[in-house]
Amino acid sequence: MQIRELSANELGLGYTLLSTLRLELTSERFESFIASQFPKDYRPIGAYVRGDLHIYAGVSIRENLELGRHLILDDFVVREGYEPMVQEMIDFLNDYAKMHLCSSLLIWGSHRGLKLEHLKGYRPKRDGFIKYL
Repeated sequence: MQIRELSANELGLGYTLLSTLRLELTSERFESFIASQFPKDYRPIGAYVRGDLHIYAGVSIRENLELGRHLILDDFVVREGYEPMVQEMIDFLNDYAKMHLCSSLLIWGSHRGLKLEHLKGYRPKRDGFIKYL
């Protein structure tokens, strides 16, 4: 499995997978959002097997007084049948957050394929889960 940020040419694949989670999302709205937010505020990350995208994670790096610099997992969707790859993606996101000097990773929002068993070391926080790095 290869995990990396999606290139501009791969955003269509990201939209296709994300639209299975966010049914109301149109390609026009996704393209507009990406154009205004990527890469400063929103970064699409994908897990590939043999060139096919099977996990999509949309993340944001934010900073506030409560948490300092932190990574937020905004979107997470796994193609059916690839659930065993979720833990590797979560581990990657923890490393990605550290690489970007984040002190924590916050998981909230809509997700498909992510289970409590994948969140070892995380604790409940408001409407999601947090892990201090």
